[in-house]
Amino acid sequence: MAEKGRVGKLLESIGSPFRRRTTPEPQMPLWTTGIQEPVLVQGITIPALYSVANENLILRTVLSTLQQEIFRRGYYWEKKFQKKCTACDAEFKHDVDECKDCGSMDLIEPDPNQLVYAKWLLDQRNSMEQTFMDVLREIEYDLNITDDAFLILIKEYYIDPETNEMAFYRVKEVVRGDPIFMRIIADKRGVRGGRFRVCPVHRTEVKSYSEEDKSCPTCGFDMEDVHHVNTAGSGKTQYYLKGEVIHVSKYQPSKLYGRSPVSTLWRQAMTLTAMDNYMYTAYSKRRIPRGILSITTENLESMKAFWKATDEKLERDPHYIPKIATEGNGKGGVNWVKLMDSLEEMQYIPARDEMRQRIAAFYGVSNVFMMDTGKSGGLNNEGMQILVTNRAVEFGHKVYTKHLFPRLTEQMDISDWELTLYPNEEEDEVTRLRRDEMEVNIAQRMMMMGYQPTLVEDSNRDIRFIYKQPDPAQQPPMPPQGGMPMGGMQMGGGMGTPGALPSRNIPPALAAQMGRESQVPGMANPGGEGFGMRNRGPASPQNRTSMGAGAPFSSVQQNGAPMGGIEQAAQGIINARNIRGA
Repeated sequence: MAEKGRVGKLLESIGSPFRRRTTPEPQMPLWTTGIQEPVLVQGITIPALYSVANENLILRTVLSTLQQEIFRRGYYWEKKFQKKCTACDAEFKHDVDECKDCGSMDLIEPDPNQLVYAKWLLDQRNSMEQTFMDVLREIEYDLNITDDAFLILIKEYYIDPETNEMAFYRVKEVVRGDPIFMRIIADKRGVRGGRFRVCPVHRTEVKSYSEEDKSCPTCGFDMEDVHHVNTAGSGKTQYYLKGEVIHVSKYQPSKLYGRSPVSTLWRQAMTLTAMDNYMYTAYSKRRIPRGILSITTENLESMKAFWKATDEKLERDPHYIPKIATEGNGKGGVNWVKLMDSLEEMQYIPARDEMRQRIAAFYGVSNVFMMDTGKSGGLNNEGMQILVTNRAVEFGHKVYTKHLFPRLTEQMDISDWELTLYPNEEEDEVTRLRRDEMEVNIAQRMMMMGYQPTLVEDSNRDIRFIYKQPDPAQQPPMPPQGGMPMGGMQMGGGMGTPGALPSRNIPPALAAQMGRESQVPGMANPGGEGFGMRNRGPASPQNRTSMGAGAPFSSVQQNGAPMGGIEQAAQGIINARNIRGA
């Protein structure tokens, strides 16, 4: 596999005069070079997995809930960086004027032109009248059933008529490949390809990988390695080149295929299906009667006629209880013969709930998302259940944002932007405003220390500042010892609302310096309101010329050792909750 980027070019330049030898890659003895077949656990075929997932009510409810939560809020485009150095490819999430790694001033911003075609393409419907979100939901359904999903990129190739060479291509549409028919072509190591070659223009021209002639006999175009095939239909195999099919696995990715979660839950799912069938037959006309009446009689002919009439009544009323007369000696009698236990006696509901919870727990779907709110308290409270399901949704998001979407944007030559999914849970508005308020308070404190805060434009709705150290030549002179600093603090708090926390952009050393400089010696009100210190100026015992009697004046306003920046911020949060003057 060829290395890419700046490092790949470096390795290529330093390794050109040398011979290379690599460590042998492990081979799988059961694999053969060519079309690889997925592992069938317990002999369960892929169509059987889809059949039980579609027929089983609980399993389908779990899969539908997980699918809806993952794509509930849609997708969006996000900048990979704010500035990027063209010399060393270093990326920065905030605005800088100079590269911090190499010192280069040649910086670029994300190119918005890269998204023009991509946005247009994903807003269109494919040939099957599906939107991009419809295709993604199919991909998620495949992952939850077979742990294998195939996204096919239908490309349109443009060939130069003069040189008969491929000039460029475009991704025309995006469709889903059926895991029942899609197969991976690999060698014994699991490396893609190595078995067939096909012409990008004439897909019917197929040659073996070992043949020396690698050109198409029809157009003379160079034939390329085949990575995936679609085996739908006898003699109608479709071949796909590298970059035309994106294969991903979610739960157990491997060199080739994943491992189906439904095959692991096969017995639980089939048991639930059998229980549903039992309930269906128990309440349909072909059900087993709950019991029979055995009547002792000497006239069987009359009982035959009575039984015929009973059959007719059972056709009209399935819940009709039949009565039967049996011939015998002695006095007549009526006996009840029980044929079927009740649901309580069979522990039907507890057994069903246990298997339902096992299936839902595998996928991370809590009871509250399945409309089961009967149990609450402790670990069963709704907040904890929502948290557990949110983690399962976050895990599902990473399959797309870390694997599927980057490979999709790579085929579209998009390098400055990322396609990602919105979080499934919307953040509370009050929490966001409080966080923004703390960020503004920190910016005010940094301005009083002489730093220059700059608002970050694209920060996903949150207010974020970056801080630059001021130029010493432009920095105002420091106030004399004991005086008020330039820009002064307002009486009654001064440095913004107490309770502001250190920003993620402020180093720990700088936060500690903020705490030390906030307590300027000689001030009449050292801490301001909210710091637990008097606001009436120095206490009268401090004006004494002698120690006097009682406690020494050095212990007046005993507050312990001066608090650092973190302690002041934490104490400020507590004090900010108290109304002024209360």
